[in-house]
Amino acid sequence: MTVSTVPLRCRTLTPEDRHERLNRVNISVVEYGDEMSSKDLRTADELDEFLGNLNEEGAAQKHRLLVVQDLSTRMIEKLGSAFDIEPGIFRSHIGDYVWLNTRDPQAEIPDLESFSVKSNYFSAQYVSPRYFENQEQLNAAKAQAESFNVLRRVDHDGRFKEWSDMPGSDVGLVRSKVSLWVRPNRGSDQGWLAILIVDPTIDHGFPLWSGYGNFHPPPSINTPLEEITFPTYSNSVQEFLFWTLNRANTPANAPPVAPDILPLAFFTMVAAQWILICEYVNARLGQIEWETELGLSHLYAQDFDHTLKILLMWRRRLPIYHSFVERSISRLSVRYESKEPTPTSEGWRDVLTNFRDILHRLEILHCRADKINGVSMAVTAREESKKATQESHTITRVSYLAFVFVPLNFWAAFFSMSGELPVRTYWIYGAIAVPITVCVLAVLVFASSMEKWWRTVKEERGKRWVRREKVFRGDV
Repeated sequence: MTVSTVPLRCRTLTPEDRHERLNRVNISVVEYGDEMSSKDLRTADELDEFLGNLNEEGAAQKHRLLVVQDLSTRMIEKLGSAFDIEPGIFRSHIGDYVWLNTRDPQAEIPDLESFSVKSNYFSAQYVSPRYFENQEQLNAAKAQAESFNVLRRVDHDGRFKEWSDMPGSDVGLVRSKVSLWVRPNRGSDQGWLAILIVDPTIDHGFPLWSGYGNFHPPPSINTPLEEITFPTYSNSVQEFLFWTLNRANTPANAPPVAPDILPLAFFTMVAAQWILICEYVNARLGQIEWETELGLSHLYAQDFDHTLKILLMWRRRLPIYHSFVERSISRLSVRYESKEPTPTSEGWRDVLTNFRDILHRLEILHCRADKINGVSMAVTAREESKKATQESHTITRVSYLAFVFVPLNFWAAFFSMSGELPVRTYWIYGAIAVPITVCVLAVLVFASSMEKWWRTVKEERGKRWVRREKVFRGDV
């Protein structure tokens, strides 16, 4: 609350930067009575004016959804005091740690399940893939993530192959979080109120494969072109507002049958991001499988170690993604799953169906990664055995060379036993040692060729025996 960001960043903040972070306001308000409308609050004065007008007679009966981008001290204090919001929602939305170090001074410990199901808020984590054409875009995206008050990072893939990726390109995986708080308004205002806290959108790069696409069914062929509209995919909040105000099969700005389905579009967008992640992981695992089939050939021996590192990285990330989706299903099912169909439960049931399908996809991908890891280890062991066989052949050649010097050393030692041998008779040593050495080499070559011939005969005999068994069984 003092620095309006995670404590690890406060050491590098200038006074101007700290002041801007403290007073940052970025809120979009969706409200409806007879019809729906939205407006943006970008300054502290606009926020104060909006909160001051809530007790007016005309605004008392409206339902509202406040979409808050990023967090700041000004927004936490103003919204928290105006609506008596539980402070846990703000604290749970700040961090993004998957695991903790023992030396971390600030630790976000998850709530007990019995406490979390009774609270008025919950958080859901998801991952958004973004494509970067070069490293400059990736570095700019990381710097933009550092400018957020909440802790968010861009985990780049780091995998580049000439046959599958553009030179210099990379894919960044942005771990994001969405938090929803719902409770009735106090006092004379008996309308429905919810606050949806989302992360700012990273501007650099663009969504992988241009994003998920249209949530609405295809229009009729007779629909005029000017009536077909699309959201701004470069900003997640603007996209959410578009899908909220323009729901499928309903007139534009028409109020929903129940206010509880107002945040529905954003969780549908979260499910779409998970689908993109599943397809991206499927593509990467398929490329790893193809490279594993090649094995440690002379073309890919240098890159195979990098491929195994990428595989281990996905085996580490997939259980984390699985826990994200499983926790989201648990939070949503407790609040919105009902045995009796209601307008609210019908809408959220579709979201739960999407998340359960994503959970099944992640389980399949995790099993696939484990199988690829086993095959990769087998391929590595096979290639290592081939190297060992080649090294043994090299050692055999060295032993052949040793056999060459054995007769020479023997006769040299034999002749050195007599000191009366005249110097002019050294030719006797050559005449005796050289023929014997040639004979030893001939015997070694003959034995080696006989061993290969006998191995070939045994293999051909085995093949003939298998062929006879097939003929006997009638398989051929």
